[in-house]
Amino acid sequence: MANTIQLKRRVSGVAGAPAALKSGELAHNEVDNTVYVGKGDDGSGIATSIVPVAGSGGFVALTGTQTIGGAKTFSLVPKSSQDASAATDLVRKSQLDAGLATKAALSHSHAIADVTGLQGALDAKLGATANAASASKLSTARTIALAGDLSGSVSFDGSANVTITAAVTDDSHAHVIANVDGLQAALDAKAPLASPALTGTPTAPTAASGTNTTQVATTAFVQQAIVDFGPGDMLAATYDTDGDGKVDAAEVADAAPWAGITGKPTSFPPSTHSHAISQVTGLQNALDAKAALASPALTGTPTAPTAVTGTNTTQVATTAFVAAAIGALIDAAPGAMDTLNELAAALGDDPNFATTVTNALAGKLSAASNLSDLPNKATSRSNLGLGSIATQAASSVAITGGSINGIILDGGTF
Repeated sequence: MANTIQLKRRVSGVAGAPAALKSGELAHNEVDNTVYVGKGDDGSGIATSIVPVAGSGGFVALTGTQTIGGAKTFSLVPKSSQDASAATDLVRKSQLDAGLATKAALSHSHAIADVTGLQGALDAKLGATANAASASKLSTARTIALAGDLSGSVSFDGSANVTITAAVTDDSHAHVIANVDGLQAALDAKAPLASPALTGTPTAPTAASGTNTTQVATTAFVQQAIVDFGPGDMLAATYDTDGDGKVDAAEVADAAPWAGITGKPTSFPPSTHSHAISQVTGLQNALDAKAALASPALTGTPTAPTAVTGTNTTQVATTAFVAAAIGALIDAAPGAMDTLNELAAALGDDPNFATTVTNALAGKLSAASNLSDLPNKATSRSNLGLGSIATQAASSVAITGGSINGIILDGGTF
């Protein structure tokens, strides 16, 4: 069988480096397919950092999708065999040059003919009687008559100077609210006709008494309506004639006659008194059926609370207490050893059983000595088939002139 050396490894779970490695120790995480090595030494053999040295986490893969973090500097310009297509793709120089070839420089100029419709718009500015194709035609003095809402004329002299004489003859026009300064703010401060939300202390004309329409009622209208309504028969003088603050009908109820009270009991118990036992039906028979406190002669199957195991007082002992006490004496011994005769038989009827056992144990090795009490250790190792390697320290094993076959060195998992 060939020898096998296995790295510390993780086959499932979380990607990334192990939490700790010894200096120079290797570990492979199959989750992210990366080999890590412990770098540095904190003085006790533990690595001060863990770095990837192989696998997809340590090097750029030649094929497949892979995300690379951090800034990378290339000594030569990287090349691409295809043009960019996605929004985050890098663009090749040839692709950029091709895209810029049809674009104009940032600073450039245009002739009038390059702008669609510009020449026609310029020609229309000179009016029907002085239509010109270029500014050169303004060298001749011209006069353009204004019509419509304006009266007057536009004159061009030989130096291409323009003189406009005009007056508005028709003031018929319209404006939006925004054209009038402050109009919108003034409108916002007004209440709408429909469901206005008035604030402050709004006032209104007081309607005439008795008005019953949708006209707004003022507080003065309400107060007058109350006065016109009158107090009716709710005057205190009518219901409290003696002015003591209590309605007369209530004063009459305070002195209700005995015959007018309903739900009263038909009889009332007398004051505190006593009775003899014979005056209480069945009481003597009930007392005769009770046990006396002093030396009672109980019959039937009397019961009592079972005392706690170990109780040693004058408390009554139940059969359960006795059974528990006997059970504690034999300590739940099996049926074959719950009598003294059975115990003697188990000891081989040996009155010196302790001495016999002590002498037998004297020839045995002490477990606490961990084989240090062997009379001849070299002979014992030979009998066990152990060579000199059995006496070497685990941290310093020397194998000379031999070989070890069929072993597995396993770094474990993380």
